[in-house]
Amino acid sequence: MKKAATHLIVLAFSLLMLIFLILLVWNQVLAQPMNLPNSIPQVVVRPPAEPPKWLVDFSSYEDPMNPTKKIRVITVVDPESKHIVVYHEDLATGQVKLLSARNIQNDLLLDQFNALSPTPSEIEIEKNMRQFKNQNH
Repeated sequence: MKKAATHLIVLAFSLLMLIFLILLVWNQVLAQPMNLPNSIPQVVVRPPAEPPKWLVDFSSYEDPMNPTKKIRVITVVDPESKHIVVYHEDLATGQVKLLSARNIQNDLLLDQFNALSPTPSEIEIEKNMRQFKNQNH
C-alpha cells in the first residue's frame, strides 16, 4: 500500500514538473520574434517629439582675473514660468556654479530700463508731437 502511494506521489510530482516545463518553454517560444516568410513587418509609429520648453544658451570666455581659466556661461530661460537661470561652468574641472536666478515676468512688462537716449518714451513723445503738428497745420 505504501509503495503504491509513493508511486502515485512521484507520478503526480512528475506530471506537475512536466506541465511546468511545458509552460516555461511555451513562454520562451512566445517571447521570441517569429520569422515567418509571409509575415507582415510591423511599423512602429511614434508621435512627433515636443519642442523643447526651455531655451538654453552656451557662451565661453576667459576669466579676466585668470586668463588660463576658461568659463562657460549657461543661460536657461523657461518661457512658460518666465524664469531665467544663469550658471558658470569651469571648463577645466566641469564644476557648475549657480550664478543668478530670477523671475522675469515683471521685467517683461517694462518699456525701458537703463536705456540710452533716445529711449522708447522719448521716441513716443516725439512721434506724438509730430502727429499733433501735422494735424494742426
